[in-house]
Amino acid sequence: MHTLRFAAWFLRAVSSLVAAAFGGRRARSFASLSLAGVLAALLVSAPLALAQSNVTGSLSGRVAPSASVTAVNVETGYSRTTTATSSGSFRITAVPTGRYRVSVEGEGEVLVEVFIGTTSNVSIGSDSIVELERLEVSGLSASFSPIDFGRTESVSIFGASQLEALPVARNTSAIALLAPGAVQGDTAFGNLISFGGASVAENAYFVDGFNLSDFRTGTNPIELPYEAYEQFEIKSGGYSAEFGRSLGGVINATTKTGTNTYKAGANVFYMPDSSLNGKNPDRYYTNQAGTPNTLWSYNGADKRERLEANIWASGPLIKDKLFFYALYNANEIKNEDVRAGGSRIRRQKQDDPLYFAKLTANPFPGHTLEFTFIETEKETLNTDTDYDFATKTDLGTDPTTITSKLGGDVKIARYVGSLSDRLTVSALWGKSKNDLSTFGSTDAEPLVLDARFGPAQRLSGTQAVVEPGSLDEREAIRLDVTYGFSLFGEHQLRVGFDREDNYSNVVTGYSGGGWFHRYATVTPGATLGGGIVPAGVTQVTRDRFLENAGSFQVTSDAYYIEDNWTTLDGRLLFRLGVRSENFENFNAAGESFVEMTQQIAPRLGVAYDLFGDQKTKIYANYGRYHIPVASNTNARLAGGEKFTEEWYELLGVNADGTPIRGRQIGTLQLLSPGTIPNKDSIVDRNLDPMYQDEFIVGIDHALSKDYRVGLRGTYRDLKSTMDDMIIDHALTDYAQNVLGLAGADFIGYQHYVLANPGKSITTLWDFEDGNGEQLVTLTPEQLGFTEGKRKYAAIELLFERIWDGKWAAQFSYTWSQNYGNTEGWVFSDIGQDDAGLTQQFDTPDLQRNSFGWLPNDRRHAFKLFGTYALTSELTLGANFRLTSGRPLNYMGWYDDSVTGTGYGEDYYLKQRGHAGRLDWVFNQDLSLRYVPKWAGRRLALQIDVTNLLNKQTVIQRDEVAEIDNTGTPRAEYLLPTAWQTPRRVTFSASYGF
Repeated sequence: MHTLRFAAWFLRAVSSLVAAAFGGRRARSFASLSLAGVLAALLVSAPLALAQSNVTGSLSGRVAPSASVTAVNVETGYSRTTTATSSGSFRITAVPTGRYRVSVEGEGEVLVEVFIGTTSNVSIGSDSIVELERLEVSGLSASFSPIDFGRTESVSIFGASQLEALPVARNTSAIALLAPGAVQGDTAFGNLISFGGASVAENAYFVDGFNLSDFRTGTNPIELPYEAYEQFEIKSGGYSAEFGRSLGGVINATTKTGTNTYKAGANVFYMPDSSLNGKNPDRYYTNQAGTPNTLWSYNGADKRERLEANIWASGPLIKDKLFFYALYNANEIKNEDVRAGGSRIRRQKQDDPLYFAKLTANPFPGHTLEFTFIETEKETLNTDTDYDFATKTDLGTDPTTITSKLGGDVKIARYVGSLSDRLTVSALWGKSKNDLSTFGSTDAEPLVLDARFGPAQRLSGTQAVVEPGSLDEREAIRLDVTYGFSLFGEHQLRVGFDREDNYSNVVTGYSGGGWFHRYATVTPGATLGGGIVPAGVTQVTRDRFLENAGSFQVTSDAYYIEDNWTTLDGRLLFRLGVRSENFENFNAAGESFVEMTQQIAPRLGVAYDLFGDQKTKIYANYGRYHIPVASNTNARLAGGEKFTEEWYELLGVNADGTPIRGRQIGTLQLLSPGTIPNKDSIVDRNLDPMYQDEFIVGIDHALSKDYRVGLRGTYRDLKSTMDDMIIDHALTDYAQNVLGLAGADFIGYQHYVLANPGKSITTLWDFEDGNGEQLVTLTPEQLGFTEGKRKYAAIELLFERIWDGKWAAQFSYTWSQNYGNTEGWVFSDIGQDDAGLTQQFDTPDLQRNSFGWLPNDRRHAFKLFGTYALTSELTLGANFRLTSGRPLNYMGWYDDSVTGTGYGEDYYLKQRGHAGRLDWVFNQDLSLRYVPKWAGRRLALQIDVTNLLNKQTVIQRDEVAEIDNTGTPRAEYLLPTAWQTPRRVTFSASYGF
């Protein structure tokens, strides 16, 4: 009974914590629930608990009826005991990952490893037993049991120890790229991963159950020191109701913990700047006017060097009860690049240490407490000096610096407890900081770029946008309760709640007091700033002003309930779940301007053991997924941003690089007014959330205990998107044709509204007729925007050979199509990571020819990776990828009917993605790992070679085909802008004891 009293006390405490810590009507509503009553209802009638969470796994199997089953972690002493049902089935849920000795009363015992989010099958004496020794040195771990009948989702699981022998970069994106269907995104966003046709900014990143995703733009998730990771669960689709706020994939990781054995060790990784490494090819201008072989960018001067070292220690503070794990990560990265055009060379250095520490307590059987602290802040220093392009010499003069930060401290407290044979509770609190500051030595100077004679050259300043105080903070709690019972089969009923309070502090603007000047050539007669370039004018300056500051809040909470029901003697599984999401965004004045409540997301799945022999599973899954409004939208749409643009004739350049202006061309374009707008005038009153539907069907078959094959089909449909849209033209039409204001003309007001493209917009507007602001509804016909569409269809084929002490391999082939008129939270075609406010729907004319193949469309993707034990001491690892090329665009200028000036060269002059495709990209990575017996297998020496053949395939090209709106061809069209990473050789050594 003391356990039940503890459970009731714990649930009451958590409800009080929610109300006290977070307040608000939703939190009070949650706190007002009678959790003790819920607990009492759950305890009425069940013999079995069936649960696993996003940080634990479970054990299941079939033994003698009513037999006692005990699982003991062989490294920590953590133990769980349950009783099998009258039919002999059992399941132990919410089991921390690790290695377990499972004993069955009167039958014997086996050694089994529990992986994150997965059910490990146990059957005493059966050939299907997954023995511990088979899991110790595996090249991969996507399947440690041939078939997992407890899943209906698309998932790949990898253990850190199994990844050691694979030639894989030490970051989460590289691990995620191993999963079938995952493709590499645009280089503008750091080569993040796209899942299922979603943008790279729509993924969720969890560590030990805590969300470390970037809620501002989606492109800067917090990355831990790699050595701290223990397991990775890559969910590429079909994830259950406990996961949300993602339309792409989920990268769910756990971290290392201490055990009953004192351990310590160190490793070092070194990638030298040497002739072993390759370089990207040089880039040349298109041959023009008798000047062939004119160099554009000199990549032969590029240098790359990386040194990383880790020291760790772990062990018991109290045997079987209290453990520690501590890690220190030292790293130094040095890069050198000659800037395009060759006038400057940049040296980049990063050398900040990272820390990781965890305390784990098992106060009594079935209960675990964890406290984790992580320091992840990295500071990158970029130093630019003058460079003589003709002689390829670093002059070392005029040094300038740019410093950028990323990351911060992370704190996580987590509890998992088995309160009875039927009831499991987990609770989490976490807090993180992500410093996104950028500042430089020339921030007092305006940035001036001169693009009149080739690649843009810096005349003044260092960077366009400075962000000296940008900081994101997240505080989150979650509670999950799992209850098992028998009713026409076995049920795993889970209910949960989670809430995040996210804060973005924004200080941003152009350097030099907010000004950014860019010089260019122009053809007389072209349209700029709403005006015509006069005769004789061939050089112009584009002058922009930008400044913004403020603090912004985004809150997200969700409730879910899900029942995993197994029937027909364990052959049939139904996953019946639903999630309710709530999002709210606040402007710089603390006023709510977006609130979306009760966004219902069903999560339904079914799996069937086709022949009843645990060898063939057929499954299907349907899910709806929502994503919140990014805090980037708060800052730019609902803050006090001032953003203007002007065009002038350029008569000359002052000694400090600033322009000598002539005649103004067109008028001042007020893109943002500099005041906090009326919250009711910037958001459609009937705004729908951004959400996606997904359908999955598949079959898995175990050829034997070592081999499995799978076939899966996936279809995703973005049912609703949101973006900011200019409605000047629709307001003008409404004023003239509905209100009868014949002379009304609001073109050029640049009035943006956050809305759903293709649907009506209801907002406030002052028509300047003496009646003040009026509520107006603009129809889709008046607005002229097409509905946002993004569709993805894929067929995946998988073959896997599980490690047997000699070799392991996984092969996958994915055929897919990704098409529509919106990529999502980013806009790869122009390199824009402006979540919720991309240019894609700014005006109807930007949607001309926009429906087509999207940037993440990779029609064919082959992947093969694995390990082979050449000897008992030497292991070969391989990782091959062959991917078809990205679609190309033909972009240029257009006289926009809404803005009068247009968006420069960002229009699709031909159907999107139909200007050809890039070449296939072939990555060939190998590793050789030596673990000598003479060193007691404590020493490991390894060499990793990525892009062994030093392939130099172009992965991005310049897609702008025109100089200006006169149709003058642009010679740089289709010139390479990025290549696959050249060959890299890394040496490493590790010693542990």
